[in-house]
This record gives sequence, structure tokens and C-alpha cells, in this order.
Amino acid sequence: MIMKTKFFLFALVVAFMACSTNDPERKELLGTWSEPYHVDIMVKTMTFNDDGTLTYTNRPDTTWDVVIDYAGEFAQLRYTAKNHQLHISGERKYYDNTIGKMVYEPFTFSTGYSIEGNVLTIDSFSYDGGRYYKPVILYKQ
Repeated sequence: MIMKTKFFLFALVVAFMACSTNDPERKELLGTWSEPYHVDIMVKTMTFNDDGTLTYTNRPDTTWDVVIDYAGEFAQLRYTAKNHQLHISGERKYYDNTIGKMVYEPFTFSTGYSIEGNVLTIDSFSYDGGRYYKPVILYKQ
């Protein structure tokens, strides 16, 4: 019984440390970053959360007089940051006509990034493991 309790406490400590925000690189990324408005018809936004999740959206820019009729893109991803490398994982979903149903495939990739002042530059980014944007330049909101 004592051995199980020690193992349980050890597992809790490891889990707590994995979620800890004592990582200076992660703290630097936390928050919402966005492309500037009134430049293009779509605006990419990424929100880096304390729990290691990354929310990505690409929506029409509503600051224009005429706004396109498109819902945009959304993805809930996971991330870690180490040595100015982002490690991103998620799930790609698509309809496979050959089998007639939705298919879900996990994906992961790593990319470099840098932060200078309020500007985040990501060397290469994909929200679905298929199409990549190079580079992505975002501003702290």
C-alpha cells in the first residue's frame, strides 16, 4: 500500500511539473497573437494557452466594407516549446471518398520561431498537417 501511494505521489509530481509554466519560452508565447487587421481578407490568430493547447483560427477580416462569406478555419492543437522550436500536434480530418466516411489522422511537426518585442514569427505552420504557411508573422494582442 505504501509503494502504491509513493508511486501515485510521484506521478502527481511529474504531471504537475509537465504542466508547470516555469518554462520561460512557454511564458513568452502565452496569450493571443494575430495578423494585423485591414491588410488582407483573412486574419490568422493563435492563442497559446498555459495548459499546452493552441487554438488556431483563420477568419474573414470584418474591418473591411465588404466581408467575404466564409466561416474560415479552426483547429485545437497541442504545443511545446524548447530551444526556439515549436513542437505542434493535432488531428487532421477529411472525407475519404474511397471509403465513404470521415478519416481522422494524427500529425506532428516542429518549426522554428522567434519573438522580438510584440512580434512572433513562426517559420512554418500547419493547422491540419497538410497545407503549410511560411512564414507566419503575428502580433501580440
